[in-house]
Amino acid sequence: MASGMNGQNFAFTGYLPIDKSDRTRVLRYLESLTKKTGQTQIFMETPYRNNQLIETILKTCSNNTKLCIASDITLPSENIKTKTIAEWKQEKININKKPAIFLIN
Repeated sequence: MASGMNGQNFAFTGYLPIDKSDRTRVLRYLESLTKKTGQTQIFMETPYRNNQLIETILKTCSNNTKLCIASDITLPSENIKTKTIAEWKQEKININKKPAIFLIN
């Protein structure tokens, strides 16, 4: 798996809730699953809401949680990066309107 995360034990959640409080609750739950089981959690967002989702992830998840952002997969501009939440907080991230998937572990 290009993310460097567990490719043998993962779950695809699909789209997270749009409501901020529901999204935060689901993210906390998904993060707790990664800690309990080691299972990589995969989810996505509509491209025009990517930056809001990233902002929520960075505010919600623990600094030592790993986050992979994979955008423009199969395109010449493909970008796949995995870092801890603490490391992502040091970067300016802008993947607005780019198709992307997100993985945490």
